[in-house]
Amino acid sequence: MVVSNIDLTTDLPTMKPSTFLESSIKDFTLNINNDYRYLKTGYYVSLHAEILGNQVIPSSEDIVDAYRTPILLLRASKAGIPTVPYIVTSSVKQIIAEIGFPVILFAVNPFSYDGFRIAKNRSALYRAAKSLEMNYKFPVCAQPLKGEVVSFKSIFGKCEIDEKIRKISEMVYEVFGIPLCKLHVQRVEKEAYLCGLQPLKKEELLPNDLKTISEEIWQISKNGEHRVG
Repeated sequence: MVVSNIDLTTDLPTMKPSTFLESSIKDFTLNINNDYRYLKTGYYVSLHAEILGNQVIPSSEDIVDAYRTPILLLRASKAGIPTVPYIVTSSVKQIIAEIGFPVILFAVNPFSYDGFRIAKNRSALYRAAKSLEMNYKFPVCAQPLKGEVVSFKSIFGKCEIDEKIRKISEMVYEVFGIPLCKLHVQRVEKEAYLCGLQPLKKEELLPNDLKTISEEIWQISKNGEHRVG
């Protein structure tokens, strides 16, 4: 069963999230959503499927972990995905002392949509931290900026970038099972390192992306309940 808030081109039957959340259908559930953040509709679809006893992609646990940058990086590192060092803190002084400049900051608070901020000096760091911490209510995840940040769409782990980044995209999907997301990766010389993950906006999904999504759904339906078609 495919539950999607996106208009797809697949011939397979799909159900709108609002309809599914009012149902008691017991079936393997493929949850297609541009935004799986905690307390968003995409999250509730997976949670509802689990309450019904359904196998679901992605799981609510993987959603929560993937959208918390420190947990994302911890689980990714344990799975062999290249990551950069990071600290979780509310202290600008600690960031300066342990990381220095330039530095890249990701929000840890569960309500942030924006991806990250880059700070190259003290004043920029204070502004970025204040913004991402929601006036110091939450810490940030700070990482050294060692190269170029590449942000891209990952669709069932697929992306059209170089081999190192493609491998990271594939591995993130294998570990977390998030069908649609935006990944942030640092490219440092010939290497690549995972930095963060965030939701996609619907307008970022192009016709070719919808075609890819539909093809992947068909492969999963043909091969059974597997993450990779």
